[in-house]
Amino acid sequence: MTYSLSVTGANANQHCCAVETVTLSDAQATTGGMQAAMAQGTYFLCKNPDGSQSYYRLDAERSTPSVPVLIAAGP
Repeated sequence: MTYSLSVTGANANQHCCAVETVTLSDAQATTGGMQAAMAQGTYFLCKNPDGSQSYYRLDAERSTPSVPVLIAAGP
């Protein structure tokens, strides 16, 4: 998995004052990749602030190309 574009998104499960950003993979970091992932509800790997990876999907209602909002796959 590559993260060279450094596009970050906000974790939807975090409170407004303590926003945790995660890095999207290159495949979903482009505008077309985001649109396809939102349309299909695709889960994909993102890099967490601590360097680990977790599966997320884009929240189609709250995401914009400049501020993607991500929903974690599990608890």
